[in-house]
Amino acid sequence: MANLTLGEHNVALCDWHGRCIWTSNPNPGLTVGSFLWENLSTESRNLVEVAVGQVVVLRRSQQFEVIDKEGNRFRGWAWPLDSPDVALCALYLEIPHNLSLLTAQERRCLELLARGLETRPIAGKLDVSTSTVHTHMRRAREKLGLRSFAALVSFAARYCYPADRPLGPYPDIDRTKQGAEKLAK
Repeated sequence: MANLTLGEHNVALCDWHGRCIWTSNPNPGLTVGSFLWENLSTESRNLVEVAVGQVVVLRRSQQFEVIDKEGNRFRGWAWPLDSPDVALCALYLEIPHNLSLLTAQERRCLELLARGLETRPIAGKLDVSTSTVHTHMRRAREKLGLRSFAALVSFAARYCYPADRPLGPYPDIDRTKQGAEKLAK
């Protein structure tokens, strides 16, 4: 297969042991024939080995955030496949280094923003005022070098979505008319 250009996203297909048999972007960290976890820090290596086991044996999709040996952070997802030769598909993207410049509260604001919450519900969850949330978001935007709030929302959705949360609707985000009325109070 030819290499694919997926922008920041990379895809790897792996066998039943977690060994890469194809990758959309061969690089020193992941090449055909290497294990998914070979170039990761010790803690991340263990995390990915367990995740691969969950995907291959239990057929459960997994999400994870890992650090490689050079200190680069990646967010990854892995899904089981039904093939005798290919057991799982992994999608991963590098998390920008400047994300580490954010305070814990700024990062939490972006996580909640990535989940689809607006300013008032974010303020409620963090037990702060809406002006404090606006300040956190403004500072985060400045630290990340983003020009607009729309760019911040896009960045948050791409890089700050909580890795331990499934993609999809949340029970704590009530999008019904009653939920909107509760938020308005």
